[in-house]
Amino acid sequence: MKKNIVALILAAASCAAFAQTPSGDAARGKSLFMKNICWSCHGTEGHGEPYGPKLAPNPMPWEAFAHQVRQPRGTMPHYAPQFVSDRDLADIYAYVAAIPAGKKASEIPLLK
Repeated sequence: MKKNIVALILAAASCAAFAQTPSGDAARGKSLFMKNICWSCHGTEGHGEPYGPKLAPNPMPWEAFAHQVRQPRGTMPHYAPQFVSDRDLADIYAYVAAIPAGKKASEIPLLK
């Protein structure tokens, strides 16, 4: 019984955390994405490059994104809050989340 209660509390906390994705300004986020040179590894549209994974469309959840920026795995630089504020990070995430999916190859006339 106790295990079930603990599991329910953890699940509720997890859902609450996902609901706390901050709102951000995608236009400002695009500017910050360029200013902080995120584009050099992730591409200008976040579609990934040889040095960085694809971020868009459909980015990872906010918590994972923020954690990766603050405490990165691999060779990604560490972006501490004094250099990229939480507001800046929320705006960058808003930009990445707003990037639409590209067309399918079958929808591009030149590739038909």
